Amino acid sequence: MSRSQVLVLAGAGVLTVLLLLASRTPPGKEEAAAQAPDPIDLRVQEAVALVNGTQPMQGIMMLREILQEDPDNVEAHWNLGLFSVQSGQYDKAVERFQKVLELDPEGHSEAWFYLGRTYATMDSTDLAIAAFNEYRSTVTDTAIINGVDRFVMQLNNEKAEHDALRKEEEAP
Repeated sequence: MSRSQVLVLAGAGVLTVLLLLASRTPPGKEEAAAQAPDPIDLRVQEAVALVNGTQPMQGIMMLREILQEDPDNVEAHWNLGLFSVQSGQYDKAVERFQKVLELDPEGHSEAWFYLGRTYATMDSTDLAIAAFNEYRSTVTDTAIINGVDRFVMQLNNEKAEHDALRKEEEAP
């Protein structure tokens, strides 16, 4: 793994922590959610707890079952995407995050960030930059914007270095 990739992944870790600390419940939905929890949402939460606990495969299977019953369940796709990243299944993570963005781009704009992070890990620099730029356009927190800008700059620098090396190798 190159030094640039390590820096990008380290920076992604910092942004990940910031994203996890941010509230994901849209304004006005907190009261409704507190009054009548959806049984499927409760099952998703239970599955996530299993994955993060001592029975990860049981939790993954539960999330897959939820998607068989409700193929458009955004939270199940979201969590499976996160777990795919954790397990190094980047192609699956890309599919999951793309599905999340298809189903709920405004409620899950952070999927752009994770998509960018996943593409960067897969050395798909142009796709990573595009995803980070999409994410950047959805946030207002200056710390997050500055972090995304640093990622994009590092990726652009890495791309330029890679292109320069390739030109040197191709030169007669």
